[in-house]
Amino acid sequence: MWKLAETVEERTSPYNGNIKVIKGLEGTRIIVGGLSQSGWLVKKVWKDALKKIKKLKPDAKDILILGLGGGSIAELLQEYWPTSRKVGVDIDTEMVDLGRKYLGLDYVENLEVVIEEANSWIRKNKQKFDLILVDLYQGGSIPKEFTEEKFMLSVKKTLKPDSVAAFNHLYSYVEKKDADEFRSKLGKIFHAMTVVTPEANIIYICHH
Repeated sequence: MWKLAETVEERTSPYNGNIKVIKGLEGTRIIVGGLSQSGWLVKKVWKDALKKIKKLKPDAKDILILGLGGGSIAELLQEYWPTSRKVGVDIDTEMVDLGRKYLGLDYVENLEVVIEEANSWIRKNKQKFDLILVDLYQGGSIPKEFTEEKFMLSVKKTLKPDSVAAFNHLYSYVEKKDADEFRSKLGKIFHAMTVVTPEANIIYICHH
């Protein structure tokens, strides 16, 4: 049976290019570069990883999202850590605005939204977090600066002791080589790692 879907809004962003909001039978998605950046499919990708992380950090009080987008990860966090303080960083006001308009971003409790480039923000940030979730895509790819050890080290320095950082990467046959290189770099920075492979993604759960 065909699943009906319609484009309910389309915008152009200086950071992500063409952005479409698609409504279908499964729910609403924000599409950039042909990929779901926010919405029901992104929640599906992160759900198994967050279940594992919940066992590692059942009492995470301070959570950072690098790559907030339309806020789907923040919404999921409310299910697993309902009283946690959340900071969501994203460079693209269009994505955040569409999240507010279509995905209920404004209803996520204890969320501070920061509109800024993630590398710049994390370098000057003085706060420490129990959990950091990294989902930094621009269009259909991860900008090069977020695949470098220098950035990974900045993430590690932003964690409290005995904390967790999770990094999302596409993992179809096209991205497998890049994802494996990404994993190798993470392995130099973090002493332990668990891997979750939902859909065509891979999420590296790194232990500090």
